[in-house]
Amino acid sequence: MSLFLIPILSDIWLWYALITDLRERNQVLRAVVLSVKATLTVVLLYLVIRILAYRGEFADPANAFRQIEFGAIAALHITAGSVYLVMTLLTWIAGRLMKRKFRRAGMASIIIFILIVVLFADGYFRQRFDVRTVRKEIEVKDLDPALTGMKIVLTGDLHLSSWHRNYDKLGEVISMIKAEDPDLLVNTGDFITYGWQEFGDCDTILRKAGAKTGAFAVIGNHDDGTYHPDYDESYGLESIEMIENKLAASGYQLLSDTVVTTHHNGAEIAVAGIVTHGHHLDMSYGDFEKVMIQVPDSLFTIMLLHDPAGWLLTAVTGRMPQLTLSGHTHGMQAGIPGGKRSPAEHFHERWKGLYKLDGSHLYVTTGLGTMGMAVRLFMPPEIVILTVTPE
Repeated sequence: MSLFLIPILSDIWLWYALITDLRERNQVLRAVVLSVKATLTVVLLYLVIRILAYRGEFADPANAFRQIEFGAIAALHITAGSVYLVMTLLTWIAGRLMKRKFRRAGMASIIIFILIVVLFADGYFRQRFDVRTVRKEIEVKDLDPALTGMKIVLTGDLHLSSWHRNYDKLGEVISMIKAEDPDLLVNTGDFITYGWQEFGDCDTILRKAGAKTGAFAVIGNHDDGTYHPDYDESYGLESIEMIENKLAASGYQLLSDTVVTTHHNGAEIAVAGIVTHGHHLDMSYGDFEKVMIQVPDSLFTIMLLHDPAGWLLTAVTGRMPQLTLSGHTHGMQAGIPGGKRSPAEHFHERWKGLYKLDGSHLYVTTGLGTMGMAVRLFMPPEIVILTVTPE
């Protein structure tokens, strides 16, 4: 119940503040602003009631999506309430110091409130589906000439329940991937948020895209079911088994601290996958030594590792793969326009894009789905197209 307390208190505060500031304003403005606020309150209360009253499978796609819808409306109320509170306090302090009343400050707060509502609405209805295609060349030292131009399509963090009621849009994304005609198709995990049931029939959607050399995936820290409120060891084992079956049906080979070798234009390459478990600030990884000992130094190696924070741990083996692919961060689903800065940079040392160290490359995708809140703010979902070239 405490989960709902802060957004509800923010809602009450916003009602008080808006009614106070609108008291002497134009009637049309009052009607518009209070109608918007009433709509937000209805949505908030509706979701709270639905969540509290629900008695079915928690990881059902509709309920899982309801959780992040609530996250979106809660984030809106908390953001707007916090900004409004700061504006009110600053106005009050300035008024006391200058011994005057700032009538226009209330109007400024109202305008900011409306802008926040518009921004979150855009993040929910448009931005979270505004999939971008990012293209990047990876320059590799001593690359086998046969591998020049190899195209890798990287996706991650699908969080399939976040596409509930919009699976047609997910289908469009898969069609975009198929149109790229990739040599390798890889996914860095977090297919689900709470439980394997979120997969629904999405394996039939995902299988529409393939790759000439192969499609590979690893599990993310959500895929083992530990975020399910009724998690226990048996559910965790069931979740991993079901995810593996669903991925196999989708055309992916799941790599769990394992390595496979495949060929591109006659050249042999290694694709390795390391498992990731845990929650934020308490992450654990699979056996890097077990994996890397299987890979000859001469092979071009691609490692799939859900959480980029584990990248440098590969160095304990004495060598690092030429290319490591990760996701996990989502870019915190928020940034400044252009997406080059985000709160994520304060929590993740490597949170988006390409990083290099001693001839080894790491690419971190901000993913396709959403979790926590069904919103993206200037941090669009993405498909990453990586082309391998000689250094």
